Amino acid sequence: MPNGHVTHAQKEGFHVLRYFGRVDYMLATSINRFADRMLEKGGVGGLIFDLTEAENLDSTNLGLLARIAERVQKAGGGRSVIVSTSDNINCVLRSMSFDQIFEIVTDPADFSAVSDDPIEAEPQSQEDLLNTMLDAHRKLVSLSESDRLQFQDVVACLESELHAKR
Repeated sequence: MPNGHVTHAQKEGFHVLRYFGRVDYMLATSINRFADRMLEKGGVGGLIFDLTEAENLDSTNLGLLARIAERVQKAGGGRSVIVSTSDNINCVLRSMSFDQIFEIVTDPADFSAVSDDPIEAEPQSQEDLLNTMLDAHRKLVSLSESDRLQFQDVVACLESELHAKR
């Protein structure tokens, strides 16, 4: 079981994904599948990523945040929000140009009246995991030139590994 976990809450068309602990790539496919189901149901008015309890998100999950936010906006939802009180996480978010695609809030809103349901880790194949990681890193590469330089080798490596599996 991974060190971190993610929960979901919904109220009046707004969805809150709360991240706890160290959320790494092993949860990314489950989070991505959850987002697929959420968007298939429709009616997503907005999305809030609550990172106030997160210790760390790896690059796969950062790219996944950006991909999900883009998909929500294309589906008619508003600009997604990231809530984070961590100076370290906020520094990473700004360095990766997330402030251009998200509203970043450093004063957390109170969501205590909304109950959370865990996003359960789902079985995944190695290919599912590689595809999720590749899509997330491709999104990061598209955010800025510095992100492209930082993650282009990761994308090439993942593409090569996927190609070798086929």
